Amino acid sequence: MGKKLTHNLGLKILAVLIAGLLWLIAININDPVSQQSYNVSVQIVNMNTLTDNNKYVEVLEGSDSVRVTVRAARSVLNELTDKNISAVADVNKMTEGNYIPIELSCTKNSVSDDDLKGDKDYVHVSVENIKRRQLPISVDVQGTPAENYMLGATNTAQNAVSISGPESIVDTVSTVSVDIDINNVNADVNISLPIHLYDTDGKEIIDKRITKNIDDVSTTATIWLIKSLPIEYGYAGVPADGYEVDGNLTSTISYISVAGKQSVLKNMQMIDIPEAIDITGATRSIEEVIDIKKHLPDGVIIPDTDTDTRATLKLRIIKSAEEDNDTEEEE
Repeated sequence: MGKKLTHNLGLKILAVLIAGLLWLIAININDPVSQQSYNVSVQIVNMNTLTDNNKYVEVLEGSDSVRVTVRAARSVLNELTDKNISAVADVNKMTEGNYIPIELSCTKNSVSDDDLKGDKDYVHVSVENIKRRQLPISVDVQGTPAENYMLGATNTAQNAVSISGPESIVDTVSTVSVDIDINNVNADVNISLPIHLYDTDGKEIIDKRITKNIDDVSTTATIWLIKSLPIEYGYAGVPADGYEVDGNLTSTISYISVAGKQSVLKNMQMIDIPEAIDITGATRSIEEVIDIKKHLPDGVIIPDTDTDTRATLKLRIIKSAEEDNDTEEEE
């Protein structure tokens, strides 16, 4: 019996090897080993290690996406999707130069880590201090109001905005403003407007890395009415004994253009300066210069800064007729 088993032993071993080889060939023909590539997003873990320390982290050059090539039997690849492949980058393993190694794995037991190959080995990030600043909000006015109207004032519901982001970007912000259009308007404008950031050259900074505590702010432009009004002058006091006023008080300015809120000017028909000059005890004619601006009602201004508002007032003072008669009798 033993002689039969060992008879032609070499041939029998060769036959087994050939059979195994033929089996492998058959398997490879029916289910060959192949490779397939998948696009996989890299999961970055332990990011709070940096963000909790007031750091801004930004992935560079799209390195948080990796193309993974899987080598496996066709039957395995047919059932494989990108969901089966995991790519993890642990911030705690970051190397000098801010490179975080990518570790690949697959949920299919038939695919080992050695069967996975990525087109990159690291996620590259920039790490920078987060800076916060508070800047005043200015109002940039566009256009001009309708005829006989002018811009009175502008204001915003909040006068400042807080911004934060990477220090190098936040430091480029020079001014903050909103743009309000008042072209051809004849009433107050109240509108919510987006807040814009500008550098020292006046170029707008649009960068998603900068965050604002508010993106829009309620803005008001007060539109004032311009109106030409007559001026009524008066005087205070009385001349000295034996003297009287002869004629009316005259002025070099009888009309003037003023501006103010429409509610103030709507029913105003004149500018009244009842005590423009004081003639108490006067014994001769009076000529005096006054500045009309100092006598305007509250909320009323001179719209044109080039307007001459210095009026020369004249009032004739003469001896009274009674005094003249007494003088004649004495003579």
